Amino acid sequence: MPHQDLDVLVIGAGAAGLAAARDLSVAGLKVEVLEAAGRLGGRVYTLHEALSPVPIELGAEFIHGRPRELFEILEASGLLFCDSTDRHWHLRRGELIKSGEFWQKLEQLMADMKKVGPADCSFQDYINSLPDDKESRETKSIACLFVEGFHATRADRISVQALLKLNAAADTIDGDKQFHILSGYDSVVEWLWQQAKRHGTRLQLNTIVKEIGWKTNRVEAICLTKDGVQQAAATRAVITLPLGVLQTPCEEAGAVLFDPLLPSDKKEAVNSLAMGHVLKIIFRFRERFWEKLTLPHDGTRKPLWELGFIHSADHQFPTWWTRLPVRAPIIVGWVGGPQAERGDNMLDSATDSLASILSVTKATVLQNLEQSYFHDWTSDVFTRGAYSYVPVNCVEAQASLSRPLANTLFFAGEATSQDHIGTVHGALASGHRAANEILELMN
Repeated sequence: MPHQDLDVLVIGAGAAGLAAARDLSVAGLKVEVLEAAGRLGGRVYTLHEALSPVPIELGAEFIHGRPRELFEILEASGLLFCDSTDRHWHLRRGELIKSGEFWQKLEQLMADMKKVGPADCSFQDYINSLPDDKESRETKSIACLFVEGFHATRADRISVQALLKLNAAADTIDGDKQFHILSGYDSVVEWLWQQAKRHGTRLQLNTIVKEIGWKTNRVEAICLTKDGVQQAAATRAVITLPLGVLQTPCEEAGAVLFDPLLPSDKKEAVNSLAMGHVLKIIFRFRERFWEKLTLPHDGTRKPLWELGFIHSADHQFPTWWTRLPVRAPIIVGWVGGPQAERGDNMLDSATDSLASILSVTKATVLQNLEQSYFHDWTSDVFTRGAYSYVPVNCVEAQASLSRPLANTLFFAGEATSQDHIGTVHGALASGHRAANEILELMN
């Protein structure tokens, strides 16, 4: 079990925890990472299936934009990545609509959020304040679908001021671009771990932290391992527990008890933020059968040879994408927000949705289907959701959550990223921040 003379305990071996561990160990500190699961990565969860030509991403999949934190790793590691398709098609009552015109209206609607002024409101309230006619109603419906899906949120809860802040930050990194890592997102995680390990970081997997006792310059973690209850101690700790775990009542599975309890302002920050929910299902087919299909479009038929993303607000799984430009027999289904919170009969709902969107029978989908993949992040006691978002009038909660306690407990993770919440690069940036906070104390 861990050394007793550690400088820093890192709780969690996701992107934030490994980024912090790497920085701290490179600086010469003695670091130990404690991870509840039996693998690295947290909400980066990549499967390498022998029968799949591409990695299966059960969690994070895309690099959004050109964030420095990720691109520095790609450059240093030599990992190969490629642009993801930017083809977004939209289906209305079984017919493809003109995407360019649609996106212009959607972008204008999002840009007009700046007119709400300094007062905060929910995205749903903002939508309700706009003129209501047949044409704008459709744009507003798709806008809600986009916000709830992309941000894993509820339109009636997410803060417009937070969205404006996120959109501005995304613009600085070309956030409209997306990339795939060809060897899988776990390659980034593995590179971080190898760097940390090379500089002396120790790692304990299958080590469930049950309690964190702390006072100034002293942290003791009580852990449940396969060998029973054990302890780890250090001068300081970086806490990268997902927001959903921080919010879990102490009597429930996966909860972590702080002793003494977190102060009221920290607890208020934890409870002010919200964990979003997503259902993501990956279908691996015998062949790319959709490339032979067509859908009605503008009085003719549009072939699906170049199918990238396709959206339909009329279906329980409203968003699907292929791996273009890589032509793999993989289609991914996605739903976020309120619809993802239900999660009943997911496989049936997904196959029904895809069959209807492609205008084929459910039997056609099932006959071509070789394997489906899914991880329930909401039911996973070590995550309790997909990723976080900021409700109305809670923008300051992130800053409060990220502040250290007694220069002893330091908080990181995507929920603490004030510019890029809900992203891998936001998690990485938060890990770097927490490490820098510790290192500055030692100078």
